[in-house]
Amino acid sequence: MVVVAAGNSGGPLADPALDPYVLAVGAADLQDPRDRNDDVVAPFSAVGSPERGVDLVAPGVSVLGLRVPGSTIDVGNPAAVVADRFFRGSGTSQAAAVVAGAAAQLLSQRPELTPDQVKALLTGTARPLADPTAPGQGAGLLDLRAALRAPTPNADQDHPVSTGTGSLELARGGEHLVAADGTTLEGEFDLQGAAWKPTVWAPLASAGAAWTGGIWNGNVWAGDGWNPAGDPGSPLQGHTWRSQTWTGHTWRADLWLGHTWRGHTWREGSWG
Repeated sequence: MVVVAAGNSGGPLADPALDPYVLAVGAADLQDPRDRNDDVVAPFSAVGSPERGVDLVAPGVSVLGLRVPGSTIDVGNPAAVVADRFFRGSGTSQAAAVVAGAAAQLLSQRPELTPDQVKALLTGTARPLADPTAPGQGAGLLDLRAALRAPTPNADQDHPVSTGTGSLELARGGEHLVAADGTTLEGEFDLQGAAWKPTVWAPLASAGAAWTGGIWNGNVWAGDGWNPAGDPGSPLQGHTWRSQTWTGHTWRADLWLGHTWRGHTWREGSWG
């Protein structure tokens, strides 16, 4: 289940929210949380286009999150600090985090749900805003209680599937990473500076084959010993990691290298 932020442009959706299979989330401003009639789409929230719009919105204005003391945003916005530990921020990223949590609740309740069913449940039970014509709200405001109570729908999206052979530069949507030395990541080159060769992996991906690890686009992205299947003798077995070894050290429940991890905080002591 993939949940993504719609973007903070106030206009078109950002990549990867353009993909119709994902759940694109816009930001809502609840203003007075006690009054549902004043809920609106945040002015910065992307609204999309007739071809691909926002799927739904969730609270995304003045949302409390953990603070990162000394970070650029922390230093530049001292008034946003709450009780020293938290930071009040706004954006479709905050809204996407709320919806990701809602999706997790649904999957905890019904683990057999498919991504299409989760998307259908969340959008099908969303509450339209007071202004039903407000652009960028999609199906409306997330209503987790209604989603948890709703019956499982039959849902199967049938949008055209990407072949993965398109332009990497066009997929960036005009946004580029700039390294500390001033080098800009642009053109048909991947993060490692190698020429983009979509045909190396796209045929396998489009056929539904699993990536076997190690090489991607002609470069090593994982250790040669990495085995996603977790064959016998591999430190990583399947999707669980219990009582197995990792670089020669034992990971056992709440003990790691003889140190005890309890509760929700780590204070003092050494982490080997």
